[in-house]
Amino acid sequence: MKRQSETVNDKTSSTQDDVVPDVSTSAVQVIKQSQKRRKDGSAKVGESRETLQTAKPAKKRSKASARKARKSSKSSKVPEKYERGTRSYTMSHIRGKNTKIEVLVRSYLFRRGLRFRKNDKRYPGHPDIVLPKWHAIVFVNGCFWHMHEGCTKFSMPKSNVEFWTAKLVRNHDRDIRQHAELEAAGWKVLVVWECELSKARREETLERLYQQIVGVDEFGGSSDNS
Repeated sequence: MKRQSETVNDKTSSTQDDVVPDVSTSAVQVIKQSQKRRKDGSAKVGESRETLQTAKPAKKRSKASARKARKSSKSSKVPEKYERGTRSYTMSHIRGKNTKIEVLVRSYLFRRGLRFRKNDKRYPGHPDIVLPKWHAIVFVNGCFWHMHEGCTKFSMPKSNVEFWTAKLVRNHDRDIRQHAELEAAGWKVLVVWECELSKARREETLERLYQQIVGVDEFGGSSDNS
């Protein structure tokens, strides 16, 4: 009887020993698989974050490129009025006010202590410089546009003669009419020509203009009748 019981106990113990290792290994496998899943999940989350971070600059670049494209399209929509290389193309790019010679005269008068208004629309011709204190008005004229007679900078164009003749004569006649209106209103009208502001004649011209504005003649006396 004892032997039979011992054999039975040995069998049960052996079966228990065989079963326990199987349970432990399966649990370990389950734990390893869960750890792998966690690692894979964290890696995917990290990858997604990296992709989002790298994708943001791409959006900014696309916006900047879109702005540039819109600007270029706007600039390309504005057609040139005249053909390049022609006189009309060159003349269309000349500024109507605040030209280089106007700025030169204004800077000189300002340095000499004179204060003025520029391009005042309240007076005929929108004078380039208005000095209310001295009751003087200065026009700074380009020799070509205002038909400076006897000047080397003025010559009538040989192409499209009818158009340019009508345009320049109209400018010249308008200048005469506007100057007469200003003088009738009691203003002293002074004209400075482009050719008089060359480097060789600039200082002399500007000094003479200053003297004419403040009413001093070449002998140092007052030129005003009053």
